[in-house]
Amino acid sequence: MRHYFLTSLGGCSFFICSWFCLWVIAFYFVGDPALAILFFPFALRLGITLHTASRYWIIIYAAEWGLILLLSKVLNDLPWWPILMASGLSWPLLWYGRRYYYGEQWRQLLVMAVAILSTASINIAMVIGFGSIAKIPVSSVGMIFLISITGGLMLVPTCYLLWSFLFNRSWIPLTVALISRPLELRHRDLCLYALLFVANILLQINLPDELSRFAPFCLAIPIIVFAFRHGWQGALLGTLLNSVALIAARSGVSKMEITDLLLSLSAQSLTGILLGLGIQRQRDLNHKLSAELGRNQVLSRQLIKTEESVRRDVARELHDEIGQNITAIRMQASILKRVEITPVTQQCASTIEQLSLNVYDTAKGLLSRLRPKTLDDLGLAKAVEQVVCDLKLEDKGIEVAMAWGHYQQLLCDTTSVTLYRICQEALNNIAKYSHATEVIIELEIDQKIRLQIEDNGIGFKAEDAFKGFGLRGIRERVEVLGGQCSIVSNYHDESQKISLPKKDTGTTLVILLPIA
Repeated sequence: MRHYFLTSLGGCSFFICSWFCLWVIAFYFVGDPALAILFFPFALRLGITLHTASRYWIIIYAAEWGLILLLSKVLNDLPWWPILMASGLSWPLLWYGRRYYYGEQWRQLLVMAVAILSTASINIAMVIGFGSIAKIPVSSVGMIFLISITGGLMLVPTCYLLWSFLFNRSWIPLTVALISRPLELRHRDLCLYALLFVANILLQINLPDELSRFAPFCLAIPIIVFAFRHGWQGALLGTLLNSVALIAARSGVSKMEITDLLLSLSAQSLTGILLGLGIQRQRDLNHKLSAELGRNQVLSRQLIKTEESVRRDVARELHDEIGQNITAIRMQASILKRVEITPVTQQCASTIEQLSLNVYDTAKGLLSRLRPKTLDDLGLAKAVEQVVCDLKLEDKGIEVAMAWGHYQQLLCDTTSVTLYRICQEALNNIAKYSHATEVIIELEIDQKIRLQIEDNGIGFKAEDAFKGFGLRGIRERVEVLGGQCSIVSNYHDESQKISLPKKDTGTTLVILLPIA
């Protein structure tokens, strides 16, 4: 009970001060005390009640009714009782709408829109029903509707932003560690927003009369900037700054000009909210896609890791089983040679021994392609050197230069295997098709892992780059890990027998991988 009393007292004081200040601003803008109440103060009450527990509503409405009666004592011509009725009739409407005010952001904004339109309709109904008795001209019906809509569009979403900031986020307890943390201010944003705000006021005040009609179009600039930076919340902030600029620049304008300004404020609010919603939805989709992409990359890395683990286990089992069986076959063939000395038996034993050796050599090559043992034992650089030896590139007149640096300790198993497979496939293609004499392999790690394989061969056509399974497999494996693959090749048709400088021939394969 004490907590309720203190909260009600503080909230009531805040509401009374805000309500009266907004009434003074609205009265300065429209010049009519009754319309001023329907402008900002009613919109403030609408926004606060939507975001406040219903047990506090009696305090809010009692404070508003007391202020209206107080103003009626000061301003004798104020039609207070139709305004009181409009305020009271909004209670059941808001109570009903509050039941649906939850869930997604678009749902809450839809409830806000319905509440604003319904409140404006109640205000008009009071004027039509009791306007003649209260001496309110029926001709001001359009102005009342426009004022109600404009105030609601400006203040109700603002109340939502404040409520979301105060109650829909986790607050960190004030500790010594938090106090020692340096305060980060976005100086560029603050300077930009202040500059736009001052420029708006100067435009509204100093533009010549013949260009005054174009001043509202200049107000779209901060809305677009804020919407791009902060979504629909930023667009609403830009709209509020524009509204302050318009109200501050207003001095002695006619009723028609007030109507134009109100229409401009309403259009800006709607444009800002809708534009910001579109930008924010696009950002949310991009964020979800980025999260899904990151999740897929993690799963792909795990898949590759699992695949290589299975390859390693299978290679180890095959190596042990095939090695033992072939050794046993050779021993049996050797025993057969010693036991049976007939030529046929000797020839069959020699054939069996030779076939077993062929099977061993074939299995050894397959096991090396399945999972290179040197990669596990000696690392990436030695494993690639072993590939160069296996392909006999030096015997084919191809010199291979490698610059690895001291980066191997920074590479995880998945990345090492991927780089090995890329080098293996690239060197195999160079040995078969490139007619190159020089190959340079460079590995660098800065912000990303960069592997470059360059040769001075004849190259190939651009349209044939990814037709084969080898280069296509390289690109797919790199993209799965979130990297980039690019190939630059200067094709030289040897049938034309045109000699080109070495710098104008060859192929360069560049691989960029993120650091896991």
